[in-house]
Parts: sequence; structure tokens; C-alpha cells
Amino acid sequence: MNNKSNIKKSRNLMACVGTVLSLAMVGCSSTPVATPTPYKSASTKAAYGYSSEKISESEYKVLFKATDKTPADKVQQYALYRAAEIAQKQGFNYLAIVKTNVDKKPILAREVVAKNDEPVAFQTDRQCTMSGCDEVAQPMAVPSSNDVVKTQINDIYFTIDVKMANDKASLGKNAFTVTEVLSEPLEPKNGN
Repeated sequence: MNNKSNIKKSRNLMACVGTVLSLAMVGCSSTPVATPTPYKSASTKAAYGYSSEKISESEYKVLFKATDKTPADKVQQYALYRAAEIAQKQGFNYLAIVKTNVDKKPILAREVVAKNDEPVAFQTDRQCTMSGCDEVAQPMAVPSSNDVVKTQINDIYFTIDVKMANDKASLGKNAFTVTEVLSEPLEPKNGN
């Protein structure tokens, strides 16, 4: 192999290592990441995802906490989907949204930003021996193709109060069928 090929392989390897280290730093920090929030249970009171509170035998408050990188229609769909899961588990066939509320709170978050800069070239030195001279790459700091920066985003708190029943008439004309809500996929199918 020639030295230029070795230098290129080393540069690519170091760029990959830099990316992995950047992402590892993002994963280990307690600062939130500025990315869309997937449908999931909130593991703690401060975590992102859904949580719920029982108000009465047939009424629940459902909260979906997300970053503002999550589309608003997705946040609404996630809250309604969670309400339908609860209704199904409790044995109800219909649900209706009684009240909605949206709060926004600004926070600092981390965001991985890709650099468009070319990777820094390795310094080369000439090394001569009795068999001739070669250019030798000298090790340098790991170049990174990504940076982790702090950015201001909003935490979105979308809350719905939901009534549940087994007859649609008791909930009014805006009632949803639990099975219809649960039949809608949360993520678009491939190709859409």
C-alpha cells in the first residue's frame, strides 16, 4: 500500500472516531438533545414521552412532553393514541377530548451539527533510510466532522382531558372509536 492510501484510511478512521465520540458525549449528558421525540413512555416526571393521570373511572388526563423539533400534529396524534390505549385497557369503546392545553418552556439543548469543512490533512514529514526516502504521516488530534453545540429550543407540554364510554351518544358527536385511533400507524409506512 502506498502512503497516500494509508493517510486517507487514517483520516477516514479518525473522522469516524470523532463522530462516534461526539454522539457518545450527546448520549451521556443530562442536557436534552434537540431532536424529535418518538412515541414512548416518559421514564421519569421530567422525561420526554407520554404520561397519564386518572381523574375518575372514565376520565383521564394524558400528557405528551416533546421537543419543538417534533411536529405539532405528531404530538397531538401521540397524545390521542395514548388515550386510546388507556381506553382499550379500561374496556371502553369510545373516547372524546374534553379539553386541550399546550405549554411551551424554553430550555437549552444539545444539537449535533455536521461541519462541511474538509478534514484537516495530516502533517507529513520525510523520513529517509538507506533504502530511500518516504513521506510519513504524523499523528494529530482527531478531526471531527460533527460538533455538539448548545441551542435554545422549547419543551412542548401537550395535555388532553379525555372522557371514555361504551356508547358514543354519551360522549357527543366528536367521539372517537378506540379501534379506529389504534389502527392508525404512528409512523408513516416506508415510501411515504
